[in-house]
Amino acid sequence: MAGVWIKTGAATATLTLVATLAVGCTPATPPPIPTNADLTRAWCGSSGDRIDLRQDGSSRVEPMSDTYLSHLLRDLSHTWTDQFIWRTYFDGRKPTSTDGTWLLSEYENEGDQNVDPRWWVRLDFGKRASADRHEKEAPDPYEFGDTLLVSHDGNGFELFALDGRPDEGWSSRFTPCAD
Repeated sequence: MAGVWIKTGAATATLTLVATLAVGCTPATPPPIPTNADLTRAWCGSSGDRIDLRQDGSSRVEPMSDTYLSHLLRDLSHTWTDQFIWRTYFDGRKPTSTDGTWLLSEYENEGDQNVDPRWWVRLDFGKRASADRHEKEAPDPYEFGDTLLVSHDGNGFELFALDGRPDEGWSSRFTPCAD
């Protein structure tokens, strides 16, 4: 009788292990593919920003926090001071809002076929030319905009302003506004 009990226990343990492995190997369902309709709304940022993505393809950021503005100007900030940037590109005033356009686009990693494509919201706030009275050292016109990673957390879409590559972290996270 003890031998039957050991064989039954071993069979149960084997079946449990196989079932566990089978469940662990089940592929997770991929996140839904975002559409313009999913993203057309107001998005509230972790730093107090608000980005309105409108159905007609226009966008507005207001208010714009210092954190998100620093993110938008990160390429210039490595070379120029804030006061120089405001004077050169923004008529001497630090921007607190901006208008532009937006576009949903897909980026596929061509080098790895096993990686799911990523979806991005491309914000274009226009090309900023240097003011006429700029210093001799003034930089070339600046493409003012951002590319936000579209993510799905299982409950809904989120947008992330990245510090670089997706694995390097984010500076601002945007979720649908409550209003």
